[in-house]
Amino acid sequence: MKKLLFVYNPHAGKGEIGRNLSALFSIFTKAGYLVSVRPTLAARDGQQFIARHAGEYDLVVCSGGDGMLHELFSGVLSAGVETRCGYIPSGTVNDFASSLKISRSPLEAASMLMQEHFRRIDAGVFNGQTFAYVAAFGMFTAVSYSTDQRMKNTFGAAAYVIDALRTLDLIHFQDAAIHARVQVNGQEYEDDFLFGMAGNTLSVAGLTNLIPSGARMDDGLLDYLLIRMPRSIQDFDRIRAALMGHRLDVPEILCGQAPALEIETDQPVGWTLDGEYGGDVKSASLTIREKAVCLAVPEEN
Repeated sequence: MKKLLFVYNPHAGKGEIGRNLSALFSIFTKAGYLVSVRPTLAARDGQQFIARHAGEYDLVVCSGGDGMLHELFSGVLSAGVETRCGYIPSGTVNDFASSLKISRSPLEAASMLMQEHFRRIDAGVFNGQTFAYVAAFGMFTAVSYSTDQRMKNTFGAAAYVIDALRTLDLIHFQDAAIHARVQVNGQEYEDDFLFGMAGNTLSVAGLTNLIPSGARMDDGLLDYLLIRMPRSIQDFDRIRAALMGHRLDVPEILCGQAPALEIETDQPVGWTLDGEYGGDVKSASLTIREKAVCLAVPEEN
């Protein structure tokens, strides 16, 4: 009999997964799987458990927010096994699931997994750490992991915006800029940046207009975007119009695709990996592992 490991975050979203466990297990069992269950007990608990046991199973499925997906990718890749993976989104925004059109309904997502349509997806690497879909620094990047879970449950994606507005102090707007040197595709750029990200996704914080056109999740390329510090009201207006209209070819925005980026800053800068705190560093090396994870996706993908 095939064996399935189900690892889930019982606190993600509004705890919907906990109310659907019986129905989920019924779907898995009817498809011929013997199911083992592991609720996470603390941060990185799921990742460590998956790293130790992924090789014992035919399919490893995780459920939670994007942070739980981060633990799935990190755990499987650190185990060095070819175990197939599945994801049932149950967080607040679920960028990765949106990019792959995985249903937000737990039962629909579980049924999709049992159809066993798999696609090999790229994974990012940040200073040796695996990330599933995005690494970012600068304004608002702390919002996703500092926003209170109860606030996320109440307001959904709007919670991120609400907390972001709290962090934005226009009086000290210029102080938020980060001086950085960026090496990408054989070019070097040095400037003050408000925000920077590189990843493998079609959506960030529920927004699709931050991702360069032509992005794919299995092309062996990082999709990157950095926003320069606006020097005038006109600069700020151009940035806003570019992001809202998804026309990113303005001087204030540096974006494109590359197999690797090197970003150095004058002071240690806080990074997020898949919406979770990734550490404070002065030197960031970002690369991609092409088609690293075998993931169940809807048939149209």
